[in-house]
Amino acid sequence: MLTFANRSLLLQAAVLPAVSLLLLALYWPGLQGGFIFDDFSSIVENPALRSTDGSIASLTTAASSGISGPLGRPLSMLSFAANLHLFGAAPYSFKVTNLAIHIANAALFFVIALQLGRWVNRTSRVRAWLLAAAVAAAWAMHPLNAMPVLYVVQRMTSLSALFSLCALSLWLFGRQAQGARGVLAMAASILVLWPAAVFSKETGLLLPAHIFLCEWLVLGTFRTVPTRLKWWAAAIAGVLLSTLCWAKWGFITAGYSVRDFGMVERLMTEARVLWFYVGQLLLPAPHFFGLFHDDIPISRGLFAPPETLLAIAGWVAVAMLAFWQRARRPLFAFAVFWFLASHALESTLFPLEIAHEHRNYIASFGIVLWLFSFMLPVQANARWPVPRLVLAISFVSFCGLVTTLRSMQWANEFLRSQADVANHPNSARSNFQAASAIMQRTFEAGGGNALAYQSVQFFYRRAAELDKNGKAALVGLVYLDCITGVQKDAALRARLLERFVYGRYSLGDRGIVQSLSGLLVEGRLCMDDNEAKALIEAALSNPYADATTRAMIYAVAMDYAVARLNSVPLAIGYAQAAVASDPGSAALRSNLIRLLLRANRVEEARREYTWLIENFHAVRDRPVLNELKTLVESMGTSANTN
Repeated sequence: MLTFANRSLLLQAAVLPAVSLLLLALYWPGLQGGFIFDDFSSIVENPALRSTDGSIASLTTAASSGISGPLGRPLSMLSFAANLHLFGAAPYSFKVTNLAIHIANAALFFVIALQLGRWVNRTSRVRAWLLAAAVAAAWAMHPLNAMPVLYVVQRMTSLSALFSLCALSLWLFGRQAQGARGVLAMAASILVLWPAAVFSKETGLLLPAHIFLCEWLVLGTFRTVPTRLKWWAAAIAGVLLSTLCWAKWGFITAGYSVRDFGMVERLMTEARVLWFYVGQLLLPAPHFFGLFHDDIPISRGLFAPPETLLAIAGWVAVAMLAFWQRARRPLFAFAVFWFLASHALESTLFPLEIAHEHRNYIASFGIVLWLFSFMLPVQANARWPVPRLVLAISFVSFCGLVTTLRSMQWANEFLRSQADVANHPNSARSNFQAASAIMQRTFEAGGGNALAYQSVQFFYRRAAELDKNGKAALVGLVYLDCITGVQKDAALRARLLERFVYGRYSLGDRGIVQSLSGLLVEGRLCMDDNEAKALIEAALSNPYADATTRAMIYAVAMDYAVARLNSVPLAIGYAQAAVASDPGSAALRSNLIRLLLRANRVEEARREYTWLIENFHAVRDRPVLNELKTLVESMGTSANTN
């Protein structure tokens, strides 16, 4: 007969496999879905990943091919390359890998919750274990944390979290261990796992903040440190941080040129967004979730909208309360400061988009831990144990239900886009994606009817109305009329030109500028040469177009000049203008070299190539450089022969 202790051990051993199987069941529909949005630029259309053959050289090239973040996130890119090489290009294998990482992170959160629980509450091992298991299961099943599983490119978030959580758990182990073993564990945490987290995604930089919070609020490391020394340490940290921000101020502020908000407006808006995240955590209703949250109004002032000041005051009050209660209620203080610290990069100064759910992947842990410490108290004599247990089970079950619903929606891009626009009718991007999904399913597939036309038109018009500067929706309307054979709408085309002349360019607009080459060259906008030239000239005349955007527009003109106007000299002029606008682009300069070779201007091409190889050393540029080298050498040989 099994003893109580043996039964407990058996139960503990069965929990991780059981939770893993449950997560597999919840996410199974979504694993069948495809690539979306940023998956294409980072993975599907990345030649460095497709050419990976398992050699060191190809893996190095793949690791250096990232376009996200200042570091390029090489470990995440390397994981995508390994996925592609080992299991092929099907999105299913990428998503299964994401799920495996998510399960591993849940296991790590279980270990960390167990480690922290033993420090905070000196209670029985079984009760601490039950609390940790409940926290890990709730975190893993919460719909707010679904994006790093279902959205392939968000592996960057979960992989960075994997290394960060390993590092934190190893640090806590080192703090409890004795002698050299503890020192070695903490050294490995900082010297090995922390860099791995950072090179997966820059949010790994926050590991020291998480360690500090554990030391301060849970382990009580600083209780015996003199107050004066604490103030000196805080002042030094503040000076160092301020100096770093000052040194990198140009880098921090540069991105605001393609945003419709400034830094102060972003900071005010984020105060409201953080409360929105808390609402998603505590009440995970289906309509709160979506791929895009551009329907959140920007705070233009403390009273515009009025809840801005209330949100800021609320966070100040909660932070003060947490600081005051840090000794009596350490888990509450831990939840507040862990959440705020986890958003220190993505929800503060940097000119990122206003809101994304995956930013809560690590941030949500503290609140979940505090919430379940209330619902499943470790004290044996806690009041109302049954209602609390029912509440905990109900919360986890509801999270699982909503996650399953999201997973089913993500199984099909059409369903996901329609669900998103239903939940976020005031989101311009959700409306645009809903229209595009219907287009792809109907007219682009050779079908379509009057109802489909009206639906696409409605969503594109709604997107254009919601985003007063956006250009993609108006291009979509012109494309819709062209593909369906509807007579040209002069007013619509005039509105499109006006938007390209006066509308502020965003990062999303760069995407539509890139797609203009194919749309114009292939005649999918039903524009003659004069109309196409007018559109390009309108885009170039926009005072808000930065150097990168202007270079992309010149590249569109170059493609059109070659393919439709059959004028290589004109195309060379546009290519030279593109390079002058963005001299740091290897792709634009390679376009110019190819055109010069096509015009038999070999010496000019050789000079441009020499400049290119002298100034570009990125590993990801090697395939382009090698191809150009072959072309230049072959043309040079031909010229000498002739």
